[in-house]
Formats: sequence, structure tokens, C-alpha cells
Amino acid sequence: MRLIPLGTNGYYPSHGRETMAHLVLTDSAAILLDAGTGVARLGEATIRRYLDGYEILDVVLSHYHLDHVVGLSYLPAVWPSRPVRLHAPGPPLVDADPGEAICRLIHPPLFPITLPEFPMPVELVRLVAERTEIAGLEVRLRRQEHPGGSVGLRLGGDRLAYVTDTVGEAATAELAAGVELLLHEVWMGSAEEAGARGHSSVDRVARIAVEAGVKALMPVHHHPEHSLQDLDSLASELASAAPGVAILMPEEGKVYAVGGNGRWQP
Repeated sequence: MRLIPLGTNGYYPSHGRETMAHLVLTDSAAILLDAGTGVARLGEATIRRYLDGYEILDVVLSHYHLDHVVGLSYLPAVWPSRPVRLHAPGPPLVDADPGEAICRLIHPPLFPITLPEFPMPVELVRLVAERTEIAGLEVRLRRQEHPGGSVGLRLGGDRLAYVTDTVGEAATAELAAGVELLLHEVWMGSAEEAGARGHSSVDRVARIAVEAGVKALMPVHHHPEHSLQDLDSLASELASAAPGVAILMPEEGKVYAVGGNGRWQP
């Protein structure tokens, strides 16, 4: 399994970083975790070459805030000729109905066409259960504490867990127990925790990673005001607070081997 971070920011793009989108590639599946502005990177030649041979794109949404869904409107430009399966959570995992939420965005007057008018077939798959299968991979989901709800997920058995837009809940340690790589938002450093309402701070995420026994932790959903130096400081804080866990600060467009604790070279 390979992971390509396409967008690692929360809220808005800054410091050369796009908002949340992460491409997961297996031998048979191309899966996009969230669809923020990072979806635009699917149009870059350096990313497109990894998608040759994949017949369908599976898009999995954690929730419907704009920094996680606005890139759906980019799909006609960056993935115009192959089908899309859009896996979207509904009650009780989140408060919103998937069809209603997506159609508010992908619909006039906010967007000139609707999903059925996209140049490729789009299948909407509603996620309502805590266990399902996506692109042949076992998936576990759990509702998280966030305005309107958000979904954390475990993908491919012990391979990967993806957790963002949450306060950093103790129950995440069970969801992510023993995974090779945990992608977890780190919105704030320890000293900033008082401002982390609805989001996660270093101390909480480090505690989750240690309790879950993950091999590697990749901090995502960065605060847009954080510079590269700020992120380096966060990585150092995490390394100190989570001994024995490899800390991988993501670089957008780079390719990582899940379980390889480092960059995968083609």
C-alpha cells in the first residue's frame, strides 16, 4: 500500500499546502481520503503517472466541511473519463444526509452542473454502518466529536487509520490499535491546547498513538497559520511525547510506503 498526501491543511490553503486529501494506492484500488483543495494535485503530471491502470476512483469523505469536500467540484477536470465511487457518511455517523449535503455544493448556483451531469459516472455510496468494505478492503468507521459529526476510519486491516476533525478521543486508540500508520490531525501544539476547540492537540494525539501501539504517526490537518518551522516543532513535541512511535511529517506529493516508516522511492 502506498500513500500520497495531496493536501494536509485544515480550513484553507497556505504555506504551499492544500486542504485535506490523501491518495491511497493498492495493487487494485485508488482511494482518495477526503476531497479538499488537494484534489487539484490529481491533475499534476507527477501524480497522474501513479494512477495509470486504475479504472475507478473511490472517494471516502470524513464529513462535509468545505476543506474536505470542495475538491469534489474539481473531479470533472482532473478525473474526467473514469468512474467515481463516492463513499459519504450519513446518520448515525454524522448528522447530515449524504445526498442532500453533496447536492448543496455540486448544484447551481454554487456549481454549474450536478453529479449526474459530470463527464464520468458517479456512484454515491452511503456509509451508515461501523463496518463495511471499500474497493475490496475491510473498513471500520466510528463517529467522532466534531460539529455535525465526523468519521474516523481504519482501512485495510492493520495497514492504516485516518482520523481528522476530532478533539482527540480516547476511543480512537481502540480504532487504531496496532496499525502500521496512523494519520491523525494535530491542529495545535501543547501550549495552544486551550484554542483547540473541536480539534486535536499534540498531547492528546501522542497519548492515542502510544496507547494504540501504532508503528508510525503522520500529523495531518495542519493549522493554516503554522509555518514549516512550526510543524517541525510539532514533530519534535510528538516525538518526545510518543517514544517508540516514528513521526512522519508529510510532504505533499511525496509517496510513502505504509509500514515502511519513510518515503517510498519508485
